[in-house]
Amino acid sequence: MSSPYRDEIVAACTKHRVDPFLVEAMVTVESSHHADAFRHEAGFWRRYLVDNPTYMHQVPRRVSSSYGLMQIMYPVACERGFKGEPERLFSPTVNLEYGVRHLTWLLAWAAATAPSETTAERERAAVAAYNGGRRGNRPPGPYRNHLYLRKVMSARARIRRRG
Repeated sequence: MSSPYRDEIVAACTKHRVDPFLVEAMVTVESSHHADAFRHEAGFWRRYLVDNPTYMHQVPRRVSSSYGLMQIMYPVACERGFKGEPERLFSPTVNLEYGVRHLTWLLAWAAATAPSETTAERERAAVAAYNGGRRGNRPPGPYRNHLYLRKVMSARARIRRRG
């Protein structure tokens, strides 16, 4: 069964020139295709936001959480140009736009840090960094969060076989 958000995934991926099978696999692993998926990241608040003037007077549960299909963190979406209340990231179209923007940014990061690596290796680094941050997820690996990476790549292979 393909994602109920397949059209939105393809639109965002076409705009940003990213493999829609990869993004659909990330949506599968990140949220199981639930647009209302939500995960509070209390440790993220303590490590990165508590003393940040932009966020220090905000409600921690709202600003240090992952939202929607791609489980994009609110501050990360803001870094990629998102404006507005965190809950807008529950919108599949909005979530995919900023999730794919972030993935595109990570693909560029991977290409810049390892220009001699293959496109597939840089893609793996970007996917690993999407979930676990850039530290420890540099091309060509090994990747700190290799289990996440393996889940996404396995899901992409299944999705491609389905067509």
